[in-house]
Order: sequence, then C-alpha cells, then structure tokens
Amino acid sequence: MNTLIIDISETCLRAVLSNDGQLEFCRRFDFIPKALSPGEAAGHGQQSVIISSADDNSSQVYYDADDKRNPWELALKEIVKRIRLDINRKIDATHLILPVADVVITPHQLPRMPRQDAEKVIGRKIKDETKEEFPPFSIIPASSDQKTQTWFSLYVPSSTLQEYRKTFAANRLRLSSITTPINAMIDAFQGVREAIFNSYAVFEIQRGVIEAYYITADGMLLFQSLPYSYTENVAEGSSEENEKTNKFRLFKIIDTIFRINSSYQTSYPQIPVQMAWVCGMEKGLDDIAAALKEAMGLEVGIAPAIPTALQDENGYVPLVGFASALQNGTATVYSVADFLKRFPLRRTSGMIIFAVTGVLALLVMAQTERAYRKLDKQVKQLQQSNNSSQNRAKATASAAYSKNLDSLKKLTAGQFVFYNLFRELANGLPEDAYLEDLEYHLKDDKGVLEITTVARLSDKIGESMLLSKLMMMFDKSAILRKRQEPSITVVPKENGRYLRITVTSEVNLLDKTK
Repeated sequence: MNTLIIDISETCLRAVLSNDGQLEFCRRFDFIPKALSPGEAAGHGQQSVIISSADDNSSQVYYDADDKRNPWELALKEIVKRIRLDINRKIDATHLILPVADVVITPHQLPRMPRQDAEKVIGRKIKDETKEEFPPFSIIPASSDQKTQTWFSLYVPSSTLQEYRKTFAANRLRLSSITTPINAMIDAFQGVREAIFNSYAVFEIQRGVIEAYYITADGMLLFQSLPYSYTENVAEGSSEENEKTNKFRLFKIIDTIFRINSSYQTSYPQIPVQMAWVCGMEKGLDDIAAALKEAMGLEVGIAPAIPTALQDENGYVPLVGFASALQNGTATVYSVADFLKRFPLRRTSGMIIFAVTGVLALLVMAQTERAYRKLDKQVKQLQQSNNSSQNRAKATASAAYSKNLDSLKKLTAGQFVFYNLFRELANGLPEDAYLEDLEYHLKDDKGVLEITTVARLSDKIGESMLLSKLMMMFDKSAILRKRQEPSITVVPKENGRYLRITVTSEVNLLDKTK
C-alpha cells in the first residue's frame, strides 16, 4: 500500500512515500518570499508562485511576498503534480502533519488520576472554552509529583481540519488522517524511549526556525519554537565570505538552542537533559552537533534515532515517526466527530439497535401510509356517488369508513417512538449495567414497557447504589410514566454475582395532534 505523508510548516513542505512501512521516496519544497516589482508582477499575471528545482530532491518555491495567502496553499497544486510525476504510481492513502501554528497547546495541572479520567476532565474544559460539542484533541503526560500531574492538551479546531480536507480534496488528494508535529516527533523516538530516565532534547532546525521537544519515557516536558536569523550562502561571494556566513549561521543556531535550553532548565531544574538530538533540513548538522556536544557537555546524536535507509533521513524525522506509528496502528490522529460519535452507545450492540430502530420506523410509516391511501380512496369514491341507490350504499360505506377510521385511530394511538427510548438507555445506563430484555405491548389502549437490566455486583458499586442510579434514570425519563416497583433478583454466574432488575412502566405514546 502506497502511503503519502505530507508535512507542512512555515518554511517548507516535506513529503515521503511509505510502501507497507518501507520508506521509498522523500522530497521537500522550500518557501522563499520574493517581492515582485510592478513590471515583474505584470509579467506574471495571476501567477503568485514560481517553483524552480534546486537539485533532484528539493525545489525552491518563490511566492509573492505581498500575497496574504499561505505559500503552501498557493503552490499545492503544482507541488502535488511534481510529487505524482516523481512517484509515478498510485497513491492509496494520504496523511498530513499540520503546521504547529494550527495547534492549541495548553498545560493542565490536575490531581493524580488515570489517563482516561484526565482526558474526560480536560475534554470538558476544552468543550466549555471552544463551544465544540466534540473537540478534536489529545493529551500528553508531562511532569508529576506525589499529588499532582501536569498534562499537555493538543487541540485542533474542527473548522481547521475541514479546511485542510477541503483544500486537499480540491487537489485530488483525500486525507486519510491528520496529526500534529508534536505527536509525530514523539512517535519518531518511540523505539528508544525506554532508555530515557530523565529527558531527551530534540532540536529540529528548519529554515530560520528551531522547534525544541523535551521528551520523556512516557510524554513531553516542554515544546518551544524560536526563530533565528537565517542567511543563504551567496554563491558569487568568495570562500572567505561564505565561511563567515556559515560561522554566523552556526552561532545563531547555537545561541537560539542555548536560550531554549535555559528556559527548560529554569522550568525543570530537577530533571537534567540526558541526551540531545538534532535534525532538520538545515545544512551542517554534523557541525551543529559537535558544537552542542562541546558547549553543553552532552552526548549529541543526529536523528532519526532508528535509521531508515532513506536519503536525507535526518530532514524528515516527524514524517518517519508518523509513518512508523501508522504502520503499527499507534498513531494519534485528529478528526471531526462522525455520526456515531454524535449519538454514542456504550455497547457494541449499538449498531444493531440503530438498525432495528430504523427498520421498525420504516415499517410503521409504510403501514400507516398504506392505510391512509386506502381510506382516502374510499372517500373519493363516496363523494362521486350522486343517485339515490348510491346514497343508500353511501350510508353502508360510511359505517365501514367509520369503522376503518376507528381502527386507524387505534393503530396510530398505539405508536411508540423507540429511538428516543434507546437514546435515553444508551446515555443514562450506569457504566456496568447491560440491557438484557425489552418487551412492549398494548394493554387497555395503553403502551406498557418491561425493561430488564443486569449488572455485575462489585465492591465499588453496591446493590443499593446501582438500584438508586437506575431508578433515578427511569424517574427522570420523559418517556416513562406510572412506573411500578421494580422486580429485583440476584443471579449467580461463573464470573461473579449479577443483579437482575425488571421495571414495568407505561409510556407516552405518539402525540396525534402534532
């Protein structure tokens, strides 16, 4: 399976192709602003982007500095065309790593609790702040002590995800998944994180920007992005001028890394950096690693941590990590809530319940429509009768009509909308309670419902607590009324004791006036 992974940042677009986990292709496009003179702008017409190949593996994307749109968005059509020509094969799936500017990173300090509970607490907070019903986010553990745990939440607005999907779809690329550069970079070091007992510092050096990740065995302590003064080598200059330019560039990079590391040491003085890694598209990573090793007194490696045999692999580390996580099924992805997430069911039988409810609703609608058409036809036939014999027959027909109408009223009066009941049960049943049986029948023109649930008894949830939760759910129901006292039995099974509770109640039938 040919999987294309694209990474977008402020300075470049990178792409790799993975064939069943084996990386076979890589290419980058560097965004370079170019201020066009009035004459040049007139000569280019509507073209805002110019792509020129610098070598076999990179292209320079010159874009109009006065154009307020994103350079990658302007050039995406031409870039995708170049990638397809280079790959010369079918693309089965496309995955995207967002720019870090599109990710809202927020720290949260909570009492120590399981990750699942922390995700619920943080999710409710993000939901209140963003007003999104199902905000796309993930959490990463950070520092902790005996009583508290700090988490980072990575939130991507649903509107942002939809815009990216729309833009890529316009260029004949359907996005299979979207992730953040932080998740991808952490995945890139998954294979060596067992060796981390303090922290690793990872510095990704791009064109004029350094992104720093301080990762631990199970999470991340700090992420920071700082720009530095970037200068291209002047090809026409002398070797001495080029050497001075390289030294100045190296000094700026080392100085920026020291400022980032100083911020980390101030925040986490008790957690030293165990090892540093450098990566990115910047030239001279060997010189940068040697300078850092001498200045910081640390072992410094050039990422990726696990070699991939991909040419220029140290420039595609997040993409390598995301490709590995996709292959292993451990990738963290962000997506807009789908239908089942908007109407959640806690049991795997939820799909069956939705299907059965839909079929029942269709059957009731079809039966009602058939009865209505039959009566409507009878009415039209009766209206066409004008002679006396027809009038006598009309009386008989009217009696039959009234009888049929009464039958129709009884039929429609006994209708009950099961969908609302299933939604209440799915959202209101206690976590350990299961729906065992559901019986509905008409008694004296009244709908009667018998609901049987079973729940395993445990030390955490006692019999009285579980019964109270169930009765509270039934009492608050807008569907059930005149509930009778429940029937309660304890059922022993192989793996423990279970409580069987049967509740009989009348239901509110379909309102015929609406």
